[in-house]
Amino acid sequence: MKKIIYVALFAVMALFAQDVLAQPKKDAVKDEAKMKSEALMNTRLEMIKDELELTDVQFTAFEPVYREYRKVLGRVSDKGARVKKEDLTNENVLKVMSIRLSNTINTASVKQKYLWIFAEIIEPMQIEKLYRIDDRVAKEARKIVQYK
Repeated sequence: MKKIIYVALFAVMALFAQDVLAQPKKDAVKDEAKMKSEALMNTRLEMIKDELELTDVQFTAFEPVYREYRKVLGRVSDKGARVKKEDLTNENVLKVMSIRLSNTINTASVKQKYLWIFAEIIEPMQIEKLYRIDDRVAKEARKIVQYK
């Protein structure tokens, strides 16, 4: 069932891609990125709905809050910490580690804030599972959507 949903989402994405090709190249790149981002979010939401076994009522309330949560998480993360292990040097390792630690603190702060917001929508055990699986689901969704 999950695979059917993912295949259907991919097919819809492919249909929209045809319209994007008719636009100027700059707009096409922007639109494609936006489409991939939306497809990634939809795939992520479907996977979370399945993993958490959310009812339709819960999911309807959960979806906009989760979208906002992911948006806020994206804003608090400094991308400067994305350095491959082999690219670390004595000169940049402390800066990269500092950024990573700041990201951890900022992410924890957002998660703490949203803990209480999610608690109004889903059960505490579902929140615990959400926080535990969120990164794994994100990685799997990126693979499905081929998001880079």
